[in-house]
Amino acid sequence: MVEQHLCVFCGEQIEPGTGKMYVRKDGTTLMFCTNKCYKNMIELKRVARNTTWTKAYATKKGISIAAKEKSDAKVEETEATAEAKVEKKSEPKTKTVSRKKARAAKKAEAAKE
Repeated sequence: MVEQHLCVFCGEQIEPGTGKMYVRKDGTTLMFCTNKCYKNMIELKRVARNTTWTKAYATKKGISIAAKEKSDAKVEETEATAEAKVEKKSEPKTKTVSRKKARAAKKAEAAKE
């Protein structure tokens, strides 16, 4: 079975076959999910506790990571609206009467009365 790794910087799970592994001179290995995490920790020497988008920051501040849940919900909503649009396009279009024709019909009815 494939091992599950966590990103050392942000705390996200790393999918098998993705990410970066950094090995220090002393033999410790650091696993990163994206190049963004790698650059922030190794090149820019940032601390995860002070970087707002990491799980370490959220636990330090006592914030639940509801923002990610909201963004996931938005993705699901956009997928649902995209499906609705496809369904709407597949339905046969009904003819719409232009405004001018509708006004003319109303005037004709008023003239008859």
